[in-house]
Amino acid sequence: MSEHDLTEKWLNIAYSEKKEKKEEFGRLLAGNKGVGRFSCDRLGRYLTIYTRVKGEKYNKIFIDWKLFEKEGQIDFNIQDVEFDIISLNDEDFVEISGYPKFENGTLLEVSGLREYWHSNKIVGLKRQLERLINPNQAFRKNEFSIKISAKEFLQYDRDQESYNKINGPVKNKIFEKLDFRTSSIQSKIDEKGEFITTTLQDRSNQIFFLKEKNPFSQLSNIDVNIFYLNSYAKAYFTRQTGIKSIDFGSIFLFINGFRIPPYGDIGDDWLGMEIRKGQGYNRYLGTREIVGRIEIYDENEKFKIISNRSGVVNNVAFEQLTKSSSPFGFYYKTFRRLERFVVEGINWDSISTTDQNNIENLVTNKKWDESKEKYIEDSLTRNKRILSVINNIIDAKKSEIVDLIINEDFIKEIINEQTEHAKLELEKVLKTINNTAKGLSPQEINAVLSKILKNSTELESFSAVVSKHSNANGEEFEKFNSLKSSIAQEYNELLIQKKELEDNLEKEKRNRLAQEQAIKYAEEQAQKIAEELEIEKEKNTYLRATSKGLSEDAKGLVHNIKQTSKQINANIDSLYDAVKADNFTKKLILEKLSTIKYNTDKVLKISSIITRANFKADKNHQTIDLVKYINQYISIYADVFEKAKLSFEVIDNNISYVKLISALDIALIFDDLISNSEKAEAKRILIEVTNSNPEILIINFSDDGKGVDEKFIKNPKLIFELGITTTDGSGIGLHSVKKALSKMQGEIQFIGNNVYLKGATFEIIFKK
Repeated sequence: MSEHDLTEKWLNIAYSEKKEKKEEFGRLLAGNKGVGRFSCDRLGRYLTIYTRVKGEKYNKIFIDWKLFEKEGQIDFNIQDVEFDIISLNDEDFVEISGYPKFENGTLLEVSGLREYWHSNKIVGLKRQLERLINPNQAFRKNEFSIKISAKEFLQYDRDQESYNKINGPVKNKIFEKLDFRTSSIQSKIDEKGEFITTTLQDRSNQIFFLKEKNPFSQLSNIDVNIFYLNSYAKAYFTRQTGIKSIDFGSIFLFINGFRIPPYGDIGDDWLGMEIRKGQGYNRYLGTREIVGRIEIYDENEKFKIISNRSGVVNNVAFEQLTKSSSPFGFYYKTFRRLERFVVEGINWDSISTTDQNNIENLVTNKKWDESKEKYIEDSLTRNKRILSVINNIIDAKKSEIVDLIINEDFIKEIINEQTEHAKLELEKVLKTINNTAKGLSPQEINAVLSKILKNSTELESFSAVVSKHSNANGEEFEKFNSLKSSIAQEYNELLIQKKELEDNLEKEKRNRLAQEQAIKYAEEQAQKIAEELEIEKEKNTYLRATSKGLSEDAKGLVHNIKQTSKQINANIDSLYDAVKADNFTKKLILEKLSTIKYNTDKVLKISSIITRANFKADKNHQTIDLVKYINQYISIYADVFEKAKLSFEVIDNNISYVKLISALDIALIFDDLISNSEKAEAKRILIEVTNSNPEILIINFSDDGKGVDEKFIKNPKLIFELGITTTDGSGIGLHSVKKALSKMQGEIQFIGNNVYLKGATFEIIFKK
């Protein structure tokens, strides 16, 4: 600055040269309010300015900011303070300032600092300055640079990593290598605002290049760069910068080469990404997963910076840049493509939880090798999915697309991977076939065919995807198509082999069945003869039992009748004594009568059975096949009770259930249930036996009678209480059934009407 510049411009608070002068030295000038000079007062009490116009002497001015603090004088201005401007030649400047001479420029020396500047504070300043510098300075003629020189911290710097050193140039290196380690997208609107060009990168591979028409009328000369940080990229970020990515910030805004705070600062969600992520956690990216920048070259001042440099005015241009709802602004148009790529294409670069927790420790180790990165998915699966969802990622109308190029090298790389993978799978299958000395069974051939078919299907699906994005020519495609033909040939040959083998096996099966049927017929004839002999033998036994005296089994049953009769007499005597002594209740009478009826039925049952020849299974407590006994007993029921006019169906499901049990008690239980069915006017009885557990047998007894009265449906346990009748009977039968079953580790319950047949259904459960 000249002396005139100092007095008329710098010392004039209302003046800002940047309002008229937009560019200097090939750079756009930042700020236009004329208030930046007061930051010197914020830093220290004293300010010394050394300034020089090229070809002239230095001008020096010294300012004590205390002079402006006139209490009570609200109209006091910087112009009201008198300053001495001293002219210096080169020798005087070097001697007085202690700084090396310069041809032109300005040097500000702040002293009487307001705060102590320790190492951490200076490193913090350096970090802020790094964010200030735009890493992309290609549009500038002269690169803007900052250098920190603090000799008192040179010793401190010796023990620090490069990112923690104080002295030296300040550079924004954050984005230098990230695109080689993760996924990124760059989208530009040209200077005329006609077209948008977008490039998507993944692990140093360009996936696609897209050129489309620009729908944003207020936007031009804008560049958006966004990087997705997976767990490894976050660790690389920390290793490179010394800070975690979450502590660095997210999407920064640069206008005319200078950063606009607070956009991108930690916790500043100026683009609304965190709000959106909260609406779909696994579908959207947030500020924790990305870093990037938006660069605007705005010589027409469509973006208005707020006076205190704390943001940009929310006008039409700003909305077209940042709008987060449909129709989306330019940033979200770009961001959503990267988002779809991460979610649908690379599946968030899935990493196991175990590895994820240890990644930062591994990567920050100086011996770490990037080739050791571990992902859940192999690269082939990942890249094939990327190729299959490219159109979803681009999501642009054909009328808007000017040019679209899918990276041919990327496609060829996937083709080579797929070909090699399919070739290895085929070799494994062929090795399996060759190593089987006895040949393969049809089932084994089916398994092999299934693997080949899966391989072939993968190739066909992959071929369909590739054909959408490539001309399908070149050496890679020839190898791929040749392998497809080989797989198809192997598949057809195996099909023929399988058919021949199945025909031979079918022939052998028919011969074997013919032999088995002949053997079975012979066995059946032998069994038939044996059964006829057994029947004759039983007939003779019966004749001997009736003409020459009772057998030992019959004598046992007669003894059982005697014992049961004694129990009947004992209960009658007890009941008689209670009535005589006038010491009875209704419950007591019903219990005694129940026991008497049960034993009477037992005697009648024994007497009806004892005259039959085949009564061996009816003795008290013996080990019997319960299912077989029930089946046989029901089959002869009509012979024992001639008055019964019921049809019976027993479904035994080929079950065998052996248990030590009283066959007589079982007979009496079914007698009671059948009797109830008769009283309910049933014409049909269905008995089904099941046992999912070998220790438990379940018998469902159903009829097509009237069913149990509605009043018992809500509380079915009542029908088993003594004196409660469901058929206008004595109320003893079902009580006796339940009581008898309990002695045999059994139980009974009513499970409803119209379950199997329209009448009542009872479930009987036996346990061993």
